Amino acid sequence: MTAHERRATLEISDPDIGFQAGFGFYLGVVVTGIAAAVATAAGAATATLLGLLPSVVTCVAILGHILAKRAYGLPERIGRSRRRRLGCYLPAIVLTALVAAPAVVAAGLSARFQLVVGVFALLAGLSAYGLDRMSRNRYVAALTPEEPAASWEYHPAGISPSEFIFAGIMALVVVFGLVTAAAGNGQGLIWALYGILIFLTSHRGPGSWNELDPGDRWNPPELRAHEAGLIHKRPFARKLIPWDAITDVRLTDDELVLERQWFGRFSSRWLDVRCDREAIESDAESLRDALDRVRQTETHRLRDGRCDEGGASVPERSTAAETTADPDAEAELETTE
Repeated sequence: MTAHERRATLEISDPDIGFQAGFGFYLGVVVTGIAAAVATAAGAATATLLGLLPSVVTCVAILGHILAKRAYGLPERIGRSRRRRLGCYLPAIVLTALVAAPAVVAAGLSARFQLVVGVFALLAGLSAYGLDRMSRNRYVAALTPEEPAASWEYHPAGISPSEFIFAGIMALVVVFGLVTAAAGNGQGLIWALYGILIFLTSHRGPGSWNELDPGDRWNPPELRAHEAGLIHKRPFARKLIPWDAITDVRLTDDELVLERQWFGRFSSRWLDVRCDREAIESDAESLRDALDRVRQTETHRLRDGRCDEGGASVPERSTAAETTADPDAEAELETTE
């Protein structure tokens, strides 16, 4: 358990309608997927499956909706624990294992069984991903209910890791196209040309990696400094970095750099939060000073031992603050609204 998690408080409320619907859909898909696997393995006719499975999904989804509505603090409980979030993917993993079983063992499973279970494995994985992200989003929102001490649009300095990943994907597309063309299929040249053009158009010209034009972005990501840590807010995703993971805040001629560590030991340039100084609308030096004040406040509280009080579980029925004390809570959270 990190220090900020022992000290930080959660503003808990009843699960909202979006989470209720997401939890109900997840439960419906999982139960229906298990029922489909059993029925298909037992040799149920396709007409029987088509008549039964939609009813199962609907009934279980409604039941899950009701259960989520009555489960006070459920999204925060799931969102603050890595084990619970990973547990959401367990049904999808089991269904995927059933699909792959004939390739590993001599199991007499039909192609229809693999198709049906494979579809539900995909749906279960997608719904688990949505439940995971919604839970983490609500946990972070409950952890940072106050207004930020500072906020600014985030434009990464230099080339980000995601852009390297994009370049790698385009390189694979080009290689795939060339290999296909070499095998005698002329359409491979179209794929190779497509990969090259997409890479060049994203790397050159307005809005490219090397040219900053904040006006080209409709919803630029935003950084917010809260008492609990730094939030990287995007249109559909958030990331919370606690202050005890930020080792230094410094300002250069081109960048505002927040140096960080993972698990208190790993540090690298790729882990740092690097903001293009040109894109910071407010005075960069004033922003750095504001971040230092927030970090120093956190440091003083930790030094005074105020964070060692521990915490209790989610209160039964109250919107009052809750002190977090979950050993599985991770230091960095990425969420989706």
